[in-house]
Amino acid sequence: MIRRPADSLKRLLQRYQLALLLVLMAAAGLGALWASFWQAGYQRSLRFNELLIEAQAVRGDLYRQIKTVDEYGAAGPSDDYWQRLYRIDEHFYRMRRAADTPQEQASIARMETAYGLILAAMNRVVTTPGGDTNQVAFDTWQTGDFESAYARLTRQVAARRDALAERMDLWNRMAPWLAWLPLLFGIALALWLNRRFVREFLRPLERLVAGTGEIAQGRLDYRLRPQGVAEVRHLADTLNTMAAELEHKRQALVEREREAALGALVPVIAHNIRNPLAGIRANAQMLDHQATADEIEETGADIMDAADRLERWLNALLAYLHPLDLKRTPGPFDAIVDGAIAALGGRLAAADIELVRGRGPVAVNADAPLLEQALHGLLANALEASPAGSRIRVTTGTADDGRARLDIVDAGPGMAVRPDPHASAPLPTTKRRGTGLGIPFAYKVIHAHGGTLDYAPAPGGGTCVTIHLPLSDPP
Repeated sequence: MIRRPADSLKRLLQRYQLALLLVLMAAAGLGALWASFWQAGYQRSLRFNELLIEAQAVRGDLYRQIKTVDEYGAAGPSDDYWQRLYRIDEHFYRMRRAADTPQEQASIARMETAYGLILAAMNRVVTTPGGDTNQVAFDTWQTGDFESAYARLTRQVAARRDALAERMDLWNRMAPWLAWLPLLFGIALALWLNRRFVREFLRPLERLVAGTGEIAQGRLDYRLRPQGVAEVRHLADTLNTMAAELEHKRQALVEREREAALGALVPVIAHNIRNPLAGIRANAQMLDHQATADEIEETGADIMDAADRLERWLNALLAYLHPLDLKRTPGPFDAIVDGAIAALGGRLAAADIELVRGRGPVAVNADAPLLEQALHGLLANALEASPAGSRIRVTTGTADDGRARLDIVDAGPGMAVRPDPHASAPLPTTKRRGTGLGIPFAYKVIHAHGGTLDYAPAPGGGTCVTIHLPLSDPP
C-alpha cells in the first residue's frame, strides 16, 4: 500500500487562504453576474422603449403629414410636410439600428413599405390639380398596410419587453437568495477545512502532548504514533528517537549501577560471611586437638552462634533485596512505634538503658508490620550505641510541614561519618548481632512509604534519627 505523503502545516494554512479567496471570488462572481444581467436587461429595456417610441413617432408624423395634405391639397404642402418626411426617415433609421431580431427587422420593413405607398399616394394628391384630397388621403390610409405592420411590431416589442420584465422580476426575487450562496459555500468550506485542521493538526498535537507527558513521567518505552501534518509527524519521530536513546542510556546506566551495587555488595557479603566462617573454622580446628568435654561443649556453642549469626545476616539480606509489596492501612503512628519498641524485649533492661517516650496523636497510612520492622532496626542501633545508665528518647508528633515525625535520640558517642541513607548496598558490620542492613533497609521501607530518613548530631552528644511520613487522609 502506497502511503500518501503528509500535508504540511504551511499547505494546510494555504488551503485556508485559498478557501477564503474562493469565497470572495464566488461572492464577487455572483455580484458581477447579477450586475451584468441587470445591465443587459436595462439596455434591452431601453432598446425596446426606443423601438416603441420611434414607431409611435413615425405613426404620429405620418398622421400629421396626411393632415397637412388634407389641408393644403394641390396648393402644395407646407414646410412642415417635408420636415416630417425627413424626421420619419430618421425614425426608421433609428428603428433599424435598434432592431436585433429578424422579426423586428421584417416588421420595420413592412412599415417602411406601407409608408412608401402612403407617401406615393400623398405625393399624387399634392401634384394632381383639382383632386379630392380628403377622399384620396382617406382611401390611401385605409388601404395601406402601415397600421397592421405597426401593430405587429408593437406586439413583438411589447411581448419581448414583458418577457424581459418577468425575467428581471424573477432575478430580483432570486437575488437575495443567491446572495446567500457564497456564505453557504464559505460555511461548508470552512467546516470541511476545520475538520481537516482538527484531524490533521489539533488532534495529533493533543496526542503528541499527551505522549510527551507519558515520556516525561519516565515511560521511555512509550512510542508516539506519527499522525497529522508533516511537522507533527517529524516531531513525533524525533521524540520517539529521543525516548529510544534515553531508554538505551537509562538501561546502560541501570546496568552500570547494578554492576556498581554488586561490586559494593560482594565485599560486604564476603566480609559478613567470612567472619562467621573463620570463627567456625577456628573452633573446628580446636576440636582436632585433644579437648575436654567442657571445651568441646563451649566450642560447639561458639560454632552454633556463628552459624546463627550467618543465618540472621542471610535472612536480613534476602529481606532487603526482596521487592517491597506494601499493604497499607490507616492507623495511629504511636501504635507502630510501640510495636517496634516492644520487639526489643528485655534488651533495654539488660543494657540498663531508660527509654523516654513522647507521644503525638498522628495517623499514617502504612504497612504496619514492615514499618515496625524498619523502626526496630533503627531502635536496635540506638540501643547498641548508648552506654549503660543512659537514656533513649523516642518522640512522635506533627512536623512543621504537616507530616508525621519521629525522633530517635540516643546518648552514644555520635557518628564520626554521617551515614548515607540512600546507599544501595549494606554496610560491613563488626557488631556481634549486627547485619549492616539496618539503615539501608529502613531507608528502603520509609522511602516506599513516601517518607524521609535523616541523621544529625543530637544536642549534648549522641545521634538524632528523624523520620517524616505523610499523614493518613481523613476518613
